[in-house]
Amino acid sequence: MSWEVANPFIKADGSVVMSPAEWPEQSAYLKEILAEDLYGRMPSAPGNVQAEKGFTKELWDGTAVFEVYDLSFGPENKVHEDVAVIRACGGDGAAKPVPIVLCGGYVDEAIAKYAVSQGFCIATPLVDDAAPDEADYQKGTLYQAYPDAGFKVIAMWGWLMSRVIDWLETVDFVDHSHVVAAGHSRFGKAALACAVYDERVSVCAAGGSGCGGIGSLRVAGGRFGEGKGDVETLGGMITGMFPHWFVDTLVPYGAKEASRHNRENELRFDADFIGAAIAPRPLILVEGLDDTWANPYGTLASWSAAAEVYHFLGADEKCAIHEREGGHALNLEDWTTFLDFCKVQLSGAKPTVTWHTRTDADPAIARSWSAENRTGEEVKKQDGDEKPANTWSFTPESIAAMKARFNTHWAFAEAGLETGIDKFMKTIIAKAEAAMAAGVNKHE
Repeated sequence: MSWEVANPFIKADGSVVMSPAEWPEQSAYLKEILAEDLYGRMPSAPGNVQAEKGFTKELWDGTAVFEVYDLSFGPENKVHEDVAVIRACGGDGAAKPVPIVLCGGYVDEAIAKYAVSQGFCIATPLVDDAAPDEADYQKGTLYQAYPDAGFKVIAMWGWLMSRVIDWLETVDFVDHSHVVAAGHSRFGKAALACAVYDERVSVCAAGGSGCGGIGSLRVAGGRFGEGKGDVETLGGMITGMFPHWFVDTLVPYGAKEASRHNRENELRFDADFIGAAIAPRPLILVEGLDDTWANPYGTLASWSAAAEVYHFLGADEKCAIHEREGGHALNLEDWTTFLDFCKVQLSGAKPTVTWHTRTDADPAIARSWSAENRTGEEVKKQDGDEKPANTWSFTPESIAAMKARFNTHWAFAEAGLETGIDKFMKTIIAKAEAAMAAGVNKHE
């Protein structure tokens, strides 16, 4: 079996997509594959979203407001989801409709202030009650309401983002035609899932999404392919800490040893199918070159492959990637870049920062096919399948940096909001401190 990045141009009957006119049908086929083999099937929109405003706080001398809404929906409105909204307002609390960025987790105050200054509103879904980031996610209100749906937690979060869009269509401070699904790490995976299945998403911006996101399951490595790297693999994810993220049928394809590949090349898809299924709607990836765990080289390979679909559809400028120095974060540089990309795509503004879109000079990473040669020849094996053992080191400085993030919760903390990633990071910090105390400088 080939280890090359999977070819999204191959149709269900084995023939090849011949013209852009065939792409809507092919896109539907890719979405079907992803539903069966990765996410699980999402329920239909419930059509009964209700909202109740709770916590409210003026920000920045009354120029903006932080609001928390409790959304309820689904059978008997049993599913509950908090949404934190950060938006500009006038003296009377009103503001003209603006583009909305849906971003999971919490948003740093400096970043929120910058986004609002650039004419955007932010909505942060707090999904822990509905779909907790735990192996026993079934205790969440979403599973309780839809026990037979079959979708797992990443797809649940994507579906919950769509329910926020349902509600946003009823408010007057949002431009409903300009909706951005954004996120980092696990929430980058969720933003991609939302964008795949919700055509109302105008732009998708994902950072550090890695395994199960836009990072290739078959191609792995550090910055620009320098060394194999110590990346998160399918086996390490789904048989390790996060068996609840994706469908159980993936388990046989990942190695129990998190440091190597197994049978990922036998899957019907690779991560480029996610980007291809979003095409031709705008997509931008913002990545840290030192974020080895999120597989920067595999992400570049998948992005390059998805960009061939955009090229085939005559939409080169709508598929972009920005790579910066640094590690696993969605920082101000990333936000500056993807918001600028959004303004270019949504309103035709001139770019003020740089990102990369496909060119004919780009190398074809781990693939023989292209938009022009949509069949190609197989790459028989992956280069350097074995990877070094997991040696994700901690230092006092890195632990201090992780702790610092919990001092920046500003209005989120005042509203009593804590996210699943907060709980996870506190666990990691505790393990890191214990490892340092024991003289074991390794993350297991």
